[in-house]
Amino acid sequence: MRSIIVLAILTAVGFIFLMNRKEVNTKKMLTSLLILAGIVTLGVVGNSMRSISALFLTHIVALIVAYFGLLYHIFKARLQWYLLLAPIATLLLYVALASIQDH
Repeated sequence: MRSIIVLAILTAVGFIFLMNRKEVNTKKMLTSLLILAGIVTLGVVGNSMRSISALFLTHIVALIVAYFGLLYHIFKARLQWYLLLAPIATLLLYVALASIQDH
């Protein structure tokens, strides 16, 4: 599983730099790299959600959708924000459920 994640990250970075060489659009390249860093960060933070397995699986699916949203941004130069916000929504739902459970 970890090798697939590393391969996906390296593939995205490769596509970002190849498309930048083709189009020479620095703003798009930096935006893509920041989005990729955000997706990786959300993936690392999402490991804390393992206590609620259904929500954790939903978070993993949301990360995959966000990754494909990044690839769509790289190739089509159109940013789909709602695809990128899905992992954040699952994390916020986890925080809300955890705070309810503590009380």
